[in-house]
Amino acid sequence: MSWSWDGVKEVVAKAAPLLGSALGPAGGAVGTLIATALGVEDNPDAVAEAIKADPQALVKLKELEREHQRELKQMVLEAETARLAEINKTMRAEASAQDGFVRRWRPTFGYMVAITWLLQSVAIAWAMVGAPENAADLINAVTALTPMWGIALSILGINITARSRDKRASAGQDGRSLLDRLADTLEGKRHG
Repeated sequence: MSWSWDGVKEVVAKAAPLLGSALGPAGGAVGTLIATALGVEDNPDAVAEAIKADPQALVKLKELEREHQRELKQMVLEAETARLAEINKTMRAEASAQDGFVRRWRPTFGYMVAITWLLQSVAIAWAMVGAPENAADLINAVTALTPMWGIALSILGINITARSRDKRASAGQDGRSLLDRLADTLEGKRHG
């Protein structure tokens, strides 16, 4: 089996969660650090084989995580900052686009989900009143739509959350959610 750093990340994260999370965004640099600690070649296959072969490998990785905790947190933070900067760049380009649809695709999606939900609800009610003997089949058909609605409503929720955060940030307020601020506070108390 050929391994990737993402595959190794899952194995490493079980013993050393911070090291595993740093392996994702900062893959190459952290991969090199792990390979060096295990005394193997700097590639995912060699690291995966070393972890399989040596029962003490995960203990070594846990120790490595403890020794380099600050640097690993910094790597994860920098990678996440770069990812968010790229998302923000895309959103700014979207907002300043001359094409109306590019600027308004998120609200359009929201309105379309709401209209579709309303039409489907009316159609279901109409069908149940008009042919109650088919209610069981209709309920099964609606249940089959659950994954589709789950995806659509998840996208809508993400869009609403992102738009709310953007509005708060543009008004000069803290753009983070209550849970983000609470997590930051608890993290500060734990390390403070």
